[in-house]
Amino acid sequence: MLMDFQIEGGQAVAAEINAEMQGLSDRYRAAAHESRTFELPASIWTTMFGSYAVFFGALFVATGRGVAAIFALLISIAYTVMYFGTAAVLNRVSAREREILPQVHATGGIDTQTGWMDDAAVHAQILTVPILLAVFACAFAFIRALV
Repeated sequence: MLMDFQIEGGQAVAAEINAEMQGLSDRYRAAAHESRTFELPASIWTTMFGSYAVFFGALFVATGRGVAAIFALLISIAYTVMYFGTAAVLNRVSAREREILPQVHATGGIDTQTGWMDDAAVHAQILTVPILLAVFACAFAFIRALV
């Protein structure tokens, strides 16, 4: 008897999941391939790398007078290169196999886990921290120049 209850309970759960799946749009059920291009336009990558270059350059100008500070900056630069380098290496994994798949191009924004984001929102969310880091380092270099 207990086993019958468990079987019926499992069938009820399966029926509920099936009913929920029927309500999903075709967009979520369509065959999709993994896209490791991060769907970001080149302008975001250029601005991000430029912001980090300004950040490290301004920190070097502000603190580059001592051997310990230069060493710390070199370690930070190495970690940054490793961080973005790992993403670049992972993006190249199975690149040839992905070339034959249909291209996924988003125009005017990107599709995220929580819905569509337009270009302005994408730029704001991704570039806020790198740009503010560059501004911080420039302010730090400016204060160091005044002192």
